[in-house]
Amino acid sequence: MIENIQLFSDFTTEEQKKISSLIIVQQYHDSRTVYASGEPSENLFIIQKGAVSITHELDRDMVTIANLEQGYFFGESGILNNKQIHQSEARASKDDTVILKLSKDNFEKLKIDSPEIALKILEKIASVLSERLTEDTTRIAIISAISDLINMPEHLNNIDSLASEILAITVRAIPSAGAFLGIYKKENSDQLDIIASIGLSPKHIPKTFAASSDAYMHKLRTEDGSIRISSSAYAMSEKSFYAKRNLLAKSIKVEEKNIGVLALADKARGEFSSNNVLMLSIISGQISFALEEARLREEKIGQEELKREYVGI
Repeated sequence: MIENIQLFSDFTTEEQKKISSLIIVQQYHDSRTVYASGEPSENLFIIQKGAVSITHELDRDMVTIANLEQGYFFGESGILNNKQIHQSEARASKDDTVILKLSKDNFEKLKIDSPEIALKILEKIASVLSERLTEDTTRIAIISAISDLINMPEHLNNIDSLASEILAITVRAIPSAGAFLGIYKKENSDQLDIIASIGLSPKHIPKTFAASSDAYMHKLRTEDGSIRISSSAYAMSEKSFYAKRNLLAKSIKVEEKNIGVLALADKARGEFSSNNVLMLSIISGQISFALEEARLREEKIGQEELKREYVGI
């Protein structure tokens, strides 16, 4: 049951059997709650199959703070500390999601009956949490850097320059051979204007092209979401002129309207991960904010010019 779970991969067969005897298997349909904010935290959860989204209420809006996939564990504070309360909500994000649950009570039994196994679990959890902390620190630094750019008025006056700088930060966060940021034309929403690109010459990607001519861009424009194509899936799928191996892209929205796309192609090492998806989602949200701020700034300047011309203010 747990032999293919990374958290327990270094354990012997006998150790795995001992742990398995203490684990409860639970199955969830899409959107089914695993735990709610405010509930006691008393279990370690491990995703055996499917996916889970973690959300948190911020300024009365529910914000997704993590998208977790097969093999990922969460809720570890429930077995590490006493009287913990969940500060976020966890829901299955795929049908037939299977979660393994190790309760605090059962973990305490393990500490008494097999302390060496319990210690091994704690050491493994500590190692993984250390890696996650590094990822979280990087994510915060990237968000802060983009926020600093957006808060500079001179950048809002030059969207192309701002887009280029944000794209450069994005590629540093998720190293990729190619990347581009495009905005749909107002007069023809099928036409995608590339306002910034990295690692892609005009030979690879034209300044403007029809989203409907590309299966992936068409999907983003019409379905308003994100796409992640692995190397194995891409090898058997329709090829794009801007990607050779794999692809990650996210639609950009302003006032609930799909207005553009942020895309990364050919990750420097390995495949695009769920953490990369989350990072790109956060960055696309910041781009949306920057574009809306630029539009409002442009309207304000236009109104002031009209006042000066017709009212004499």
